[in-house]
Amino acid sequence: MSRLSVRHGSGAAPVDDETCPVCKTTRYFNPDMEFRVNTECYHLMCKTCMERIFKDGPNQCPYAECNKTLRLRGFKKAFFGDLKVEREVDIRRRVANVFNKVEDDFETLDAYNDYLYMVECLTDDLVNGTTDARTRADAQLAEWEAQHRADIERNRRLARESDEARQKRLAAEQDAARQRRLQELRDDADERASAARFREEMLDSLANADVGHAGEVVDRVLLKKRGQQRSQAALQAAAAAAGGAGAGLSIRGLRDKTRPAADDGKPYDPFGGLDLAPSRVDLSEDRLGGYRSEWVDVIRSKDEYRVGGYSADEYISRALFEAFSGLGVFVADDKVDREISTAGAREAAMVDV
Repeated sequence: MSRLSVRHGSGAAPVDDETCPVCKTTRYFNPDMEFRVNTECYHLMCKTCMERIFKDGPNQCPYAECNKTLRLRGFKKAFFGDLKVEREVDIRRRVANVFNKVEDDFETLDAYNDYLYMVECLTDDLVNGTTDARTRADAQLAEWEAQHRADIERNRRLARESDEARQKRLAAEQDAARQRRLQELRDDADERASAARFREEMLDSLANADVGHAGEVVDRVLLKKRGQQRSQAALQAAAAAAGGAGAGLSIRGLRDKTRPAADDGKPYDPFGGLDLAPSRVDLSEDRLGGYRSEWVDVIRSKDEYRVGGYSADEYISRALFEAFSGLGVFVADDKVDREISTAGAREAAMVDV
């Protein structure tokens, strides 16, 4: 959107960023000059001109060929230097306030992607579309807001609640970290005081001990200290267990699942009925013939390949064996109404996981 001189045609040269296009005042004469822009047409003017033109009520935009009626409350200070970017950000914020559904509101991912595509198309019409496209997009936006007002308010409320919960969680984590630091400082001070008391007790015991019994005194003092340390560790463990039992264990990210009723007389199944028994890959001739491929069919149909001793079925068997290696799957040639041959027994070897 070009910045034009007031009451001139569209062919006028752009106005400098340091000059108000309405009153032509520059920062050289007014160093404290501030610019404002209205979200209706995004035409720039200084704060003095804005207050002078619109303080008495709504008025027409002073830009040539702009028939927008502006109000004082619609002006704001532009955050971006490029007014096109400023306008697009405002439009996207306006659309996001109306189309505020999240992925959890849809049954399938395809439905959610279709919703996002529809919103982006509407946003593009508002930002880059023609006058007719913008009019249709504005009407569609207003219609959606009128039809889904209750859902929009509910999603806004949920968004505010999630923001508040996040703030509370961050505050709780910061408080817990501060408490841990204080506890570490207290523990360090207690450890230094305990070391000083132990040193004084050791020196006093050695000073009062009989001659030749210094070793016994040292062992007695060390034994006493180890007993005190064990008692302190037991108390800390009991306090931690009591605190954990009171606070409870919370695991996020897991949905509640209903447990199936246990069958009487049957052992508990931790896998919930999942069959983990090894399966077999059927390598019989009729099953191998079902594996179709363009080049495999060519080999099967030409005698020059088969005369040389090449077998497509043998290749497929080896490929299946290598594909299932390490998966705990039996690869066997199942024979019907006859025993497995020696070659089939070798193929029936189970691949160890």
